[in-house]
Amino acid sequence: MNPVQELLALKKRPFGTTGIVVSEVGFGTAGLGALFGRHSQAEQLLTLHRALDLGMNFYDTSDMYCQGESERLIAAAFHRRRDQVVIATKVGYQLPPQRRLASTVKPLIRPLVRRLGLKREQLPPGVRGSLSQNFSPQYILRAVEQSLKRLNTDYIDVYQLHSPPRLVLERADFLEPLDQLKRQGKIRCFGISCETTDDALICLRYPELSALQLRLNLLDQSALQQVIPAAAKRGLAIIARECFAGGHLFHAADSVPPQLALRFVLDVNEVSVAILGMSSEAHLMANLGCM
Repeated sequence: MNPVQELLALKKRPFGTTGIVVSEVGFGTAGLGALFGRHSQAEQLLTLHRALDLGMNFYDTSDMYCQGESERLIAAAFHRRRDQVVIATKVGYQLPPQRRLASTVKPLIRPLVRRLGLKREQLPPGVRGSLSQNFSPQYILRAVEQSLKRLNTDYIDVYQLHSPPRLVLERADFLEPLDQLKRQGKIRCFGISCETTDDALICLRYPELSALQLRLNLLDQSALQQVIPAAAKRGLAIIARECFAGGHLFHAADSVPPQLALRFVLDVNEVSVAILGMSSEAHLMANLGCM
């Protein structure tokens, strides 16, 4: 076992009171399968395998990441190792027709995009389309079936609402369908990926929730004051995201060492897992090097 493997093998944390155990650093998959990405599908699959081999068992995705391609890549990587990974996906965003079409022809046009060196920002807004949200019970029940199919699995470990607005959180119409899916065994537990700290405070009203995903980094420590202590007291799992503040910590003149930025998050004992975005083996090893 090399030093990185030894380090990660010793660093596991309970996922709240769910009984699930996760690596303290998780794999953020928002960039996997991107049409305009720099890395091939084979490279990304290799990166996923490498991450699990090194002890990283938590994979955070969404049904809208890269038109569902992120979920498909996770399925391709782990279909023979399903019991070794904890898959967390999300629901709530709806792709516009343009992006749904792109998902069906992506394998055909990806070589052309690479050859021409096209970038997403070069596309006119009318081609990209705009996202909408839907958190109705009917939509959640349909969307989970599509995610299960893309993930090639019978169950999802952690099913999350994806940045629901305050009105949705206040109404809480999502609780019944999510509880139904849990009773059916299609999801092991459910939670909410919160856009703001105020949203997270609303979520604390609902004992049915098992997890909260929150923004936490040196530049945004708002969740530390009230939300994280209250959530931990109730036994909720805390998923920390944007640990490097989208790179802003390192692009400033007085840049912060990445080791310090990650250590700040991991030193919060209530955090179950800190998710770091990556899409290549080099990026994976750089992130692990921060530990």
